[in-house]
Amino acid sequence: MKRKTTFKIGLLIFIIPFIIRFVYYNRLPDTVAIHFNSNDIPDSFASKSFALFGLPLIMLGIYIISYFVTSADPKRKNQGDYALNVVLIGVPILCLVTTYITIAYALGKDIKVGFYLTIFLSLLFIAIGNYLPKTKRNYSIGIRVPWTLNSDYVWEKTHRLAGYLWVVCGILMLLASIFFYNILAYIEITLIALMVAIPVAYSYLLYKKEEVN
Repeated sequence: MKRKTTFKIGLLIFIIPFIIRFVYYNRLPDTVAIHFNSNDIPDSFASKSFALFGLPLIMLGIYIISYFVTSADPKRKNQGDYALNVVLIGVPILCLVTTYITIAYALGKDIKVGFYLTIFLSLLFIAIGNYLPKTKRNYSIGIRVPWTLNSDYVWEKTHRLAGYLWVVCGILMLLASIFFYNILAYIEITLIALMVAIPVAYSYLLYKKEEVN
């Protein structure tokens, strides 16, 4: 599917949470939770107007800006529409997830916030990981450090490793949300750190090795 089509579908999906938030607006208290700690306890609140409409509008704005920025990339053809499509669909779905969490908690339901968000992130990481090896050198998507941007060889090797790593970490995160929920936050932080640090370190080692040769 072309990115322009996916972008339009994403915009249509964005309409759904706004409709849901409008429908429930009068049923919610004046102040609602907008952030939760690792124990699913709210630690930040905002007016329901800002929580229900301000935050989604900010998310929508970032979504639109990101689309046009990636589309303006001089190496746009190298990005691979598959990886970008995952993000273009994933962001509006995230808005749906946060809509459910915000409204459900405000209505007094006992909800595991971390569980739902982790499920979403896990599936997103797995999906992106499947497509990372198919992206070519560009300035918008992927492990964009000086060493990968300087060499097609380093880029390809790094993203092949990153693809496997993201899929594995996504699966581990998914399992942790089911079996180790009490320490899920620590597992998430560790896995995400590895997902970033290992490809960056690997790309640097590849670059130095290529530089010597």
